[in-house]
Amino acid sequence: MLKELVTDKVYYRIFDREFTKSSHVYRKYKPNSNEAEIDNNLKAILAALAANDILILNQTHGNTVIDADTIQNIGEVEPEGDAAVTATNNLALAIQTADCVPVLLYCIKGKVIGAAHCGWKSAKADIIINLIDQMRVAEADIIAAVIGPAIQQSSYEVDQQYYQDFVNQQSDYQRFFIPSTKANHYMFDLPSFVEMKLVASGVNQITKISEDTYTSPTKYPSYRRSCHLGKSLQHSILSTIIIK
Repeated sequence: MLKELVTDKVYYRIFDREFTKSSHVYRKYKPNSNEAEIDNNLKAILAALAANDILILNQTHGNTVIDADTIQNIGEVEPEGDAAVTATNNLALAIQTADCVPVLLYCIKGKVIGAAHCGWKSAKADIIINLIDQMRVAEADIIAAVIGPAIQQSSYEVDQQYYQDFVNQQSDYQRFFIPSTKANHYMFDLPSFVEMKLVASGVNQITKISEDTYTSPTKYPSYRRSCHLGKSLQHSILSTIIIK
């Protein structure tokens, strides 16, 4: 069911494997995609949200923000970007993840919403800052956020080079890492890194869903878990936000 963020105005829903009306594949213009299957999935999502349209992005782990209100024929395009913003009623913004952090943003007056895909690359490249800047251009006032389910620190082991890339960018980023039991490896807290980016951008009202996608196979797809099991992964969590 929809969860209310602004009374009678802004709502969100996270569609995980417990939503049985979808096969959890959403990118229509991907190679070898089954368009009929994806159409059925999107129709089920639209019905659950009572939405007119939904914007699905071609996510590239970059820092490009899409202004959904400038796009014609939404549903027939998948613009390349990792975040989107809208002030349009009944247009759902959606983020696909399978370990990365989905972030849903809204102004507390309910006029503008945003959504971002925060993998480590896009988070490090300031997708959050870019999205909040776009929301303020659209006259958002005080902005609040929901951080959705993602891989948690206890499941996210990274190597020395990964750690060094972060620390070289800013030395105090080391606080998001703890040593792993494996030599020259660390456990990275991506959700807290994303939360820090939000706070640094002036977002202080944050709802954080701290469920671990990696350790919850019946509820969430996980790219890292699938790789460790030697399996391919097509499914995604779909995190959505909408103005009514």
